[in-house]
Amino acid sequence: MAERLEISKIFIDKGNKTQQVIKYGGVSNSTWYSHLNKKKTDSRQENRGRPIPGYSFSQRGDRVYDEVILSVLKSYRSKIEFVNAGGYHKLSHHLYRDYGYIVNHKKVYRLCKENKLLLPRKKKVSKVKGRRICQNRIISKPDELWELDLKYGYIHGEERFYFVLIIIDVFVRYVVNYHIGLSCTGKDLVLALNVAIETHKLDTSQLIIRSDNGSQMTSNVFIKNMEYYNDEVIHELIPPATPNKNAHVEAFNSILEIEFMQVRYFNSYSQAYEETVEFIHKYNTERIHGSLKWNTPNEARKIYLNGGDLGIKEVRL
Repeated sequence: MAERLEISKIFIDKGNKTQQVIKYGGVSNSTWYSHLNKKKTDSRQENRGRPIPGYSFSQRGDRVYDEVILSVLKSYRSKIEFVNAGGYHKLSHHLYRDYGYIVNHKKVYRLCKENKLLLPRKKKVSKVKGRRICQNRIISKPDELWELDLKYGYIHGEERFYFVLIIIDVFVRYVVNYHIGLSCTGKDLVLALNVAIETHKLDTSQLIIRSDNGSQMTSNVFIKNMEYYNDEVIHELIPPATPNKNAHVEAFNSILEIEFMQVRYFNSYSQAYEETVEFIHKYNTERIHGSLKWNTPNEARKIYLNGGDLGIKEVRL
């Protein structure tokens, strides 16, 4: 049948009528037109898109071949901080920041997919529908609202837990202070908060502290400490079972869990302490955020405190 179709095509191309040719050739109408449609489909598939060039460019205009880019991507994935972090969008920005390579995020996605370097897809978590807080707020600069929360990690070598208390600025995602210890009391919270306020020399009349209803945040020692500031520091308690009202510090805790605690083994408390301090420092100074226009929290904070503006969207919460 394939031979009949080819011969029929030759005669039709010479100007003979299609119906007469396929009739004499013993080819049915359905077979002939099915053959034509298949040829058109194959032609479209062969001509789909432009060919992959196999290289990108550096900031200086030099060619950077895909093999080199792939080598750098593999080196990123070999680092512990990129085992569970760094999607293809972020890797594209890291290539530019660290090496000066101008690589479209779509190309980074293709290279990662072909070489099994993509992160597993995150499961979508349904939004928690909690009770409405007493006052909704719009935050438009650093040091207007800090969220705080407590998380614990596991020390494998000692078979016990340790605690990490985080205080984070919601506008620039900057960790202003923290407490790490084998316990965390109301006194530890008071010390961490007071040091943060003193260190950053805040105009405390603008400061709002938001937390959940944990025992440290509702302890007498913390309540008395807040009374010391009178109304200059406002402390808000989110309703029970509404972590979405403390979303920014919860997001940081998720990063701490996925990118740090899940991929490390701690032999001792001292090791856990030192590496947690290092991770928080790197988070502030090295981890870029899309919401911060691909700046680190430290960079974004400095820009705003020096009178600059990144055009970051207002935070509504």
